[in-house]
Amino acid sequence: MNKIIHMGQLVPLSKEMKLFELIDGYPQLLSIFSRLDIKLPFGDISVEEMCEREGFDAELFMMLCNMHLEPEHRPVDKDLRVEMLGGVVAYLRSSHRYYTGYMLPHVAQHLERVLEHCDALSQRVLRSFYDDYVGFLASHFDEEERDIFSLIDNIATSLDANFSMLEAPHGDIDDRTNDIASLVIKSLPERVPTALRCSLLDHIYMLRDDLRRHSVVEMMLLRPLVAKFQNSVQR
Repeated sequence: MNKIIHMGQLVPLSKEMKLFELIDGYPQLLSIFSRLDIKLPFGDISVEEMCEREGFDAELFMMLCNMHLEPEHRPVDKDLRVEMLGGVVAYLRSSHRYYTGYMLPHVAQHLERVLEHCDALSQRVLRSFYDDYVGFLASHFDEEERDIFSLIDNIATSLDANFSMLEAPHGDIDDRTNDIASLVIKSLPERVPTALRCSLLDHIYMLRDDLRRHSVVEMMLLRPLVAKFQNSVQR
């Protein structure tokens, strides 16, 4: 079980803990609250009370927290319930909106600050590369929405639907994100202030790591839950 170091003590990460303890111990989990549009403030309620209020499965919420905090965390198969499938799709959809509406524009803002210190050629190259990257991600998200999520919405009447895209690797996304970081590190002129360059890199790597977690949720939650549903109705 994960533990939070809080006021010199170890606090178990559980659905019974107070939301303040969760957020104060792991502020990086705030992005989950943001993408699920969970309303603040919470007062002194627990994680479970918050989930009940928001209509979100508490056990699933804790799985997402664990997977967000520990890249190697894998949910136990016996803890996965078919009823979680809708919540996982809702989380993944909201993550797509979080990337396109917040994280990618935020990286772009930092990129523009860096480009103010670059020559015209460097500006054209990096802007073009980033625009292509954003377009690639938007196309990938649209494909998932169309070929996976829309099928899951109607899975009860689409039992023979082909979910082979769930097996597809996401290495291209990782490679393209690393390529942008490489350009920032290797190809920008030295006159770009180090603080601006490091801030841009920090946001690029945060995006890369979040996209990796997104892929893990698809592989370790969405895929087995789809299989569980299909198996349950074929018995």
